[in-house]
Amino acid sequence: MQPLSSSPDIGYDDPASPPRLCQNCHAPLRGPYCARCGQHDVDYHRSFHHLIHDLLENLLHFEGKLFASVAWLLASPGRLTQEFNAGRRASQLNPVRFYLFVSVLFFLGVHWLNHGHLLPYEAVTIDPIGAELARNPAALQQIRDGLAPKQLERLAELVREESERSGGGLDERAVRELIARVRAELPLSALSDAPPPNRMQISVDPAGGGIDRKFQSGEVTISEFLGELESRVPTLLFLGMPVFALLLKVVFRRSGRFYIEHLIFSVHLHTWVFLVFMVSTGYLNLLGFGPGWLVAAFKWALAGWMGWYLLSAFRVVYGQTWPKAALKLGLTGAGYSAALLLMTGATVFWTLMKLTSE
Repeated sequence: MQPLSSSPDIGYDDPASPPRLCQNCHAPLRGPYCARCGQHDVDYHRSFHHLIHDLLENLLHFEGKLFASVAWLLASPGRLTQEFNAGRRASQLNPVRFYLFVSVLFFLGVHWLNHGHLLPYEAVTIDPIGAELARNPAALQQIRDGLAPKQLERLAELVREESERSGGGLDERAVRELIARVRAELPLSALSDAPPPNRMQISVDPAGGGIDRKFQSGEVTISEFLGELESRVPTLLFLGMPVFALLLKVVFRRSGRFYIEHLIFSVHLHTWVFLVFMVSTGYLNLLGFGPGWLVAAFKWALAGWMGWYLLSAFRVVYGQTWPKAALKLGLTGAGYSAALLLMTGATVFWTLMKLTSE
């Protein structure tokens, strides 16, 4: 067996130097990667200075591909997928690695902005009212039927104050009185910008009453339930990519493309969504210091640009006319929305079952 040689100062094609062999399978090397097993020819038995140099070189190489991929994805609809499917992949990041890198940044940023949560809520605000509503189904029905978010926040404050003052739980009559007080203080007519509240029906229990008992006893809180759901959101979105690709395969079944080509497009689109939300959030935070109409104008412009981008991406990747691209985008979007709704329902059901069984 010939000696290994992985010094960076010796060329692979230098006839005057001994042949370089792969340290894993001992096959002759013709470049920095083994043609037999694919291992990178790196010698770690060197000075720390050389290792840092290699690390920085690889990092800058990654950053170069990252910036190029981000620029193509944001500025040129469909180009990244078109180049990848055509075999020109050396100048861009691997799609899955790109998605994972961007999604991790996205979720870290959202958690940091919302104090560790994907949704902007505080446990001290929603848990007291959640416990009272679990003990008062009639009051729960009233909450679901019309309180706006600002009214819910005020009701949570009153519930907490009354609970501290009485030193115990509130009965149904007390909760009803607080609801009436909130509606008098904050009428819906004065909350024109308030959307209808999310309807969380915690009395629905797939496990035959177990989850209701845990809510009533305080063993499980609404914030705990939301936390369990939040932990499953990244997995839900990751599983959504192959579902979206399957829908593309069905909608474009006459295109002659393989499923993997649709999957690459799906991965790129999901990565684009994360990038757009990260960039637009930064701009919205800056515009928040200005007049309200500026934020509204930006949101409308962003929505219009996103619609144009998706249409353009479908046209570039699948070679469609504008009408056909719009039709097939609508079909794919409707199918994907239905699929996400079913997957979300299954996730909620699974989370309730998990909380019940613990």
